[in-house]
Amino acid sequence: MKYLISVIILIIFFTSFGISQDDPKVVAQKAYNEGLSFLKKNQKTQAITKFNEAITNDPDLTVAYYALGVAHKSNRDYSQAEAMFKKAIEKNEKYDAAYNALGLLYSSEKKYADATNTFKAALGIDPNNYKANFGLGYVYLQQKDYRNAIQYFQKAVEVKEDYSKAWENLGISHHEIRQYSEAVEAFGMALQHEKKRTEKADIFLRMGNSLSKLNRDDDAIMAYNDALDSATKSYTKGAANFGLGDIYKKSGNKQKAIQHYDAASQDRSWKQSALYELELLKQ
Repeated sequence: MKYLISVIILIIFFTSFGISQDDPKVVAQKAYNEGLSFLKKNQKTQAITKFNEAITNDPDLTVAYYALGVAHKSNRDYSQAEAMFKKAIEKNEKYDAAYNALGLLYSSEKKYADATNTFKAALGIDPNNYKANFGLGYVYLQQKDYRNAIQYFQKAVEVKEDYSKAWENLGISHHEIRQYSEAVEAFGMALQHEKKRTEKADIFLRMGNSLSKLNRDDDAIMAYNDALDSATKSYTKGAANFGLGDIYKKSGNKQKAIQHYDAASQDRSWKQSALYELELLKQ
């Protein structure tokens, strides 16, 4: 009798296991996980195939639509990316990741009205969504509406204090409306929280520009030199050298000014301006 009961239990177990393996939701989740694995390896075509398999088996799997959008955007198929982000929102109207992704997509396409509406919809769900606050701030920054940009970047860093990119863009916005002291403070916070050395180079450059506007020349020189020490991009090096050239020219140190303008002229974006300054100094 005990043997018979054990056999029955085993039959029920294996039957249930077989059914669960064939369950569409289980199949969908497996395909979704495989899609994520492909996406992490930048194998976008395989990822898209798996995500489509996931939503075929489970049409309500919101994260699969979102992941499809990410894969299509990575593949530069922006219309499909938009459609999938919208589908994710349709499936779950409170899915903030999809709102943020859609808003960023609109912003990259310069569809600023659509981006604004999307980020505001996300903030209507959660006013403390730091990514949506950053996204909206960035939209206003792109449109040169710096005061509104400041409002949303400020909110983003209030919610997430270590958000270095929001601090940097807050500094940019303050600089553009000549609030140089506030800009320096924001750039300082960005440097405090930024981990990547190469990213710090641009922040040091921007800080140097704001410090120069405040006539804090010694501090500006230090910031520009820090930018040069961290920079890998030719443009950043050119800009920092040009800034140093301006400071030394202003202070009457002609030799140093020539040295840095000459270095700035090695970058094609700064070449004309630097050569013009060199011509004036050598007259």
